Amino acid sequence: MSLRSPLGRVLGLGSAKDGTSHFWGQRVSGIGLLLLGLWFIYSLSFMPGFAHADALAFIAVPQNGVLLLLLVLTVAYHSYLGVQVVVEDYVHGHGLKLALLIISRFAHTVLAAAAIYAIIKIGLGA
Repeated sequence: MSLRSPLGRVLGLGSAKDGTSHFWGQRVSGIGLLLLGLWFIYSLSFMPGFAHADALAFIAVPQNGVLLLLLVLTVAYHSYLGVQVVVEDYVHGHGLKLALLIISRFAHTVLAAAAIYAIIKIGLGA
């Protein structure tokens, strides 16, 4: 015996079985942001200054560059998941929803790629 309505059975409406991975993605990336954010604040507190040369020297240290790359990737992923939830929950027009989801994915990808490129370029000293 099913608890679904006859209309729900005919239309195939119901759980998409996709929410669990999204939920865990947000939680795990949130924990990663907490840890990487604490590292970032701690590292900035011990920087000798906040001049451009100091920032370049900070990023050029391999450990800092790698952790900064992880921070950028985690922020981009977590932000994308959050924006996706907001768009899916509060935008009701199908075409507008699809357009916003595509724009969001594109924007997050481009911004993350630009940040990664900058960190790698500074880290390699080019």
